[in-house]
Amino acid sequence: MKKIMILALVFVLLCCAFVSLAEESSYQAPTLLDASDLAGVPTHYLLYDREFYEAPCDQPGTVVKMKYNTNVYGEKAYKKTMYVYLPYGYDEKGTDRYPVIYFFHGRGCDPTTLLFNPETKNAFDHMISTGVAKPFILVAPTYYYDARHLLYDWEQFPREMREEIMPLVERTYRTYAETADEAGFRVSRAHRAICGFSMGSMTTWALFPSMLDVSASFLPFSGPMQDTEAMIAAVEKTEEPFYIYMACGGAEDLAFENCNALAQTLAADPHFSYGPSREENNFFYCLSDNIHQDLTSRYYLYNAFLDGLFQ
Repeated sequence: MKKIMILALVFVLLCCAFVSLAEESSYQAPTLLDASDLAGVPTHYLLYDREFYEAPCDQPGTVVKMKYNTNVYGEKAYKKTMYVYLPYGYDEKGTDRYPVIYFFHGRGCDPTTLLFNPETKNAFDHMISTGVAKPFILVAPTYYYDARHLLYDWEQFPREMREEIMPLVERTYRTYAETADEAGFRVSRAHRAICGFSMGSMTTWALFPSMLDVSASFLPFSGPMQDTEAMIAAVEKTEEPFYIYMACGGAEDLAFENCNALAQTLAADPHFSYGPSREENNFFYCLSDNIHQDLTSRYYLYNAFLDGLFQ
């Protein structure tokens, strides 16, 4: 009889252990991907708990629409729209100031792609509520001056950014620019980032030479650089600190080979100090196992915040 009771007790304990393991397996803890063998340079990528971060947050930010006309592409004025993410608790009459990220979408997407995706907005809300990121403003414009015909001009787009987009946004919302002009933008450059995915990443690279004086951080995701000479020339001229946080997906990301080659080239270039420390370095590469999709930008931004963006 005693043997039967002992066996029954062991069976119950085993069942409890299996239930406990099942409960634990339903929680997806952050996982670190060591991808140094893929990039040829040391890199890392941390995947957050999607069940938590992509669920609705009890401290939600808001997304607002801004319309404006651009007049830098010849005699014709073009009507344009961009969207702005404002963090929970943003008060237009308050005194708090916020760092700002300008994010550019990929080809086939538009300014709504990132911020109108519920999981992405929820993730931004949670990044702020958990303290992973300082409260920030994210602006989603488009580099197309004629979105209907997918027309763009990277030579003129820096003028649109500096003369139209940035003054409108930073005059309207409480960024670190106390004045929405060249002087105000230069003084507040440490609190401004230029970011983009795929073709938006190529736009970020294209903006680098002409925006280095007003932005300290550049985050090109899954898109190669077109003009290395212009970039190096800009780096040689500046005495201001800057940081490039490059990211890409794995073998299923169509930019994988080009981005890896670029990471190797820049890491070996004497103009760059490679590493995740913003105090000691100016370039880092975050390599994941993601596919080529604009929405993966939320994962890369999460890693960029963990690695010190705006801290």
